[in-house]
Amino acid sequence: MTNRLWELLALQWSGEISTEEKAELEELLLEHPGDWLRTGQLDQLSFHKTLPPGEEEDTDALMDKVLGTISTAGGEPLSKGNIPRKKFLHAYKYQVSIAIIMIAITAGLTFIYLSQQHHRYKIVSTDAGMKTKIRLSDGSIIWLNAGSTLRYPEKLDKAQREVYLSGEAYFDIKQAPNRPFIIHAQKMDIRVLGTSFNVRSYKDEDFEETAVISGAVEVTVPEEHKVMKITPNQKVVLHKTSGGPVKKSSISTGEAGTRIERQPLSVISPADTIHVLETAWMNNQLIFRNETLLSLSQRLERWYGVKIIIEDQQLAMLRFSGRADNISIEKLLEILQNIQPFNYSMQDDIVTIK
Repeated sequence: MTNRLWELLALQWSGEISTEEKAELEELLLEHPGDWLRTGQLDQLSFHKTLPPGEEEDTDALMDKVLGTISTAGGEPLSKGNIPRKKFLHAYKYQVSIAIIMIAITAGLTFIYLSQQHHRYKIVSTDAGMKTKIRLSDGSIIWLNAGSTLRYPEKLDKAQREVYLSGEAYFDIKQAPNRPFIIHAQKMDIRVLGTSFNVRSYKDEDFEETAVISGAVEVTVPEEHKVMKITPNQKVVLHKTSGGPVKKSSISTGEAGTRIERQPLSVISPADTIHVLETAWMNNQLIFRNETLLSLSQRLERWYGVKIIIEDQQLAMLRFSGRADNISIEKLLEILQNIQPFNYSMQDDIVTIK
């Protein structure tokens, strides 16, 4: 695809495309018919909105034009019967509670549009090694880290704003008195009015955390019936599994051994007390301190887009501290070998440590 096509698609997905740009987009897609299928634009034209009477025929004509162009271009002959279109349109007409409208996978990002009763949602997912920036309809900005998913309504509710996060994201929330912003993670909910903070909630990690940069947030852990107010330069860490001594900073221990801790943020260095480890990823800084190889490997998988297999359990428990900015996975593994000796092999995108 051309860079211009990517730009127009981004404007289309964000809802900021003008009439002239939309015409240009359709012209480019007709010039490159295969891209219709790869970007999900065929489905978007049919299902992005409930069609008013008379508009369905126009969409059919445009689909016929595109499919005809693809067939003429030497591809496999296509027809509308090859595309699961009618069942989606049928579902939309009869108000089925949930319908997938469009899926578009581009440059490591997955966009999914959902219609649920009277609300429409967007889901944005990032692949390993990818990050993206999202601007919500209220002006709030969210930076989504690699291997993460955010679900949010296309139009935020007037009473309160709610989003759902799996993974890691940095939030810069637009202030709106009497209109709280709520982030639902796996085991904690974060409620704010206007502030900036980082939330980390990966399913494959044994902890979740919320780190406040400015303002204040209220963190609720429903399973533990805990509500905590977190102020700037503080974070709350929820350990999903028990094990190891409870630190002095621990403020709660649940019945099942779940630990909830309030901790200060970690500055990068004595010479740099402004930037903190919790948001280093936003500056493409990979920093690790006293981290087990098992835990570090999970981060490296998301950072580099590789699969890491550790064959020796003792190696998995080795601890590492260091920093890696803009270096290859091979170079980083060499650095780690100098800290703690181990062997590794790499085949395609699979790293085996033994």
